[in-house]
Amino acid sequence: MELQQRLSLTAGILLILSGCTHLTQLTVYQHHSHVIAASLFGVVYLLLGVFIIILIKKTWAIISGAIVPFIGGALGVMRFFFVHANPFSVFHVLLDLVIVPFCIASIILSRRE
Repeated sequence: MELQQRLSLTAGILLILSGCTHLTQLTVYQHHSHVIAASLFGVVYLLLGVFIIILIKKTWAIISGAIVPFIGGALGVMRFFFVHANPFSVFHVLLDLVIVPFCIASIILSRRE
């Protein structure tokens, strides 16, 4: 398996993990609007992770895998500082800090081929 595929596969797995933990917040915290919004991001992350793994060579899936977690990470930082500081927010932002560069590197490597 080439480096581009390993990066994409890892990003997809991390997106699925992040999606699952986003959804877990519904069982841990009360159903406030920010928890529901984070859970909806989790559904999108799950779908993106599955699309990236299944369609490992499709650039649109990997580009989406870079953009959506970038937005989610920015919103997660804002949520942590201004709405609800919790360990999930820190964990999710850390995952986003790995997912986004992996997707960008995968895009760059696929363009070189």
